[in-house]
Amino acid sequence: MYKNRKAMTGLETAIILVAFVITAAAFAFVILNMGFLTAEKAQSVISSGMSEASSALLTDSGMIAQFSNITGDQSEICLVKLTFYLKLSQGHEPVDLDDSKLVATYTSQRAHGELYSTNGTIMTVQGINTDGDSLIETGEKFKVIIDFNELDGSTLDPSVSGAADVLVHPYEEFRIELRPSAGAVLTIERQVPAVYSTIMTLE
Repeated sequence: MYKNRKAMTGLETAIILVAFVITAAAFAFVILNMGFLTAEKAQSVISSGMSEASSALLTDSGMIAQFSNITGDQSEICLVKLTFYLKLSQGHEPVDLDDSKLVATYTSQRAHGELYSTNGTIMTVQGINTDGDSLIETGEKFKVIIDFNELDGSTLDPSVSGAADVLVHPYEEFRIELRPSAGAVLTIERQVPAVYSTIMTLE
């Protein structure tokens, strides 16, 4: 009985071992490849999230405010013009400041409305040290001028009439929001202090 029993040869053992190794390598390649793809996707999502969470635009220094009726009572004084400068924050791609790409809104204690919607009168954006296009790039600055006298109370929400309702007075707060096509919203909030001169800097 024992004489008819055959033993497994070394060649057969080697073939089986090689088959197991090849199969294991194929599975390992698939698993590693899926892991790399998942890590790359996660990195892309994190990078995109960081970009959207941080604003691509920054204000450079303070804001220059111009007031009217400064000879009257504080309640009669109105903020009529605002000037400030924009620059690109570190690590962001250039942002298009054209009125077709950038949305700007104004909010006071009485009304809310758009400032920069193909009008060119309420809000104007001018390049200072740029290459002539509307893209704000690293090292460039743009000057933003907002003329509140050009606000049409009928286009605000809710609709208001008269400068007393449209414009901001001392001790009141206002908010300017700039929404670029990429990146977080740049929010500028200020409270107007007591006013005793036509031109003041709002820090």
